[in-house]
Amino acid sequence: MEAALSQLEEITQAVVAGDEEKVSELCQTMLQQGFDPVGIIGQGLLPGMDLMESDYRSGIKYIPEILMAARAIAKGMDQVERHLGDAQIPKLGKVVIGTVKGDIHDIGKQLVKVLLESAGFEVIDLGTNVAKEEFIEAIRRTQASVVLISAMLTTMMANMKDVVEAIHQASFDHPVIVMVGGNPVTSEFAQEIHAVFSDSAIEARENVKKIMREAP
Repeated sequence: MEAALSQLEEITQAVVAGDEEKVSELCQTMLQQGFDPVGIIGQGLLPGMDLMESDYRSGIKYIPEILMAARAIAKGMDQVERHLGDAQIPKLGKVVIGTVKGDIHDIGKQLVKVLLESAGFEVIDLGTNVAKEEFIEAIRRTQASVVLISAMLTTMMANMKDVVEAIHQASFDHPVIVMVGGNPVTSEFAQEIHAVFSDSAIEARENVKKIMREAP
């Protein structure tokens, strides 16, 4: 038991270091030893991101380091998923993400995506330059309860407003929360268009977790 805990701690520290290769190797070793795949996720991989987020809030770590840790978690998840067989990793919920029509910026959206996936969410990534009809179709098709919309250009904020209004006016058979973010987006603008505002990728992840916890 102590050996297993030590190995899990090694995985956590490798995540913090952003060492993709080491995370992958450690996960593979534990899986070959017969350790529970879901336990590796919950006790080894995810605690690493929790530590990174704590350090980020304290100003010790920065966004590039958070992204490295998220990529390391993704490598570990690749190993775990190969050993699950017919089992499924429990998902916390489905979210749709995309950048509005006319905007092809991708970096911020990708960071939000990997952070959400590392937290256990199923992320349906529509990519960039996404029309409002595509967002609505994806929500209906996937039954996602949260949709995250980004824009990195001030000129695209009108398009963001159109997308949010279209989603609010659409008919779904389940509640849908819209979250917005991006360089020009402010909390005042989000309030004006009746959307949840996230100031950073970390905050977006925490807001999604909060929404899912409070969902009926």
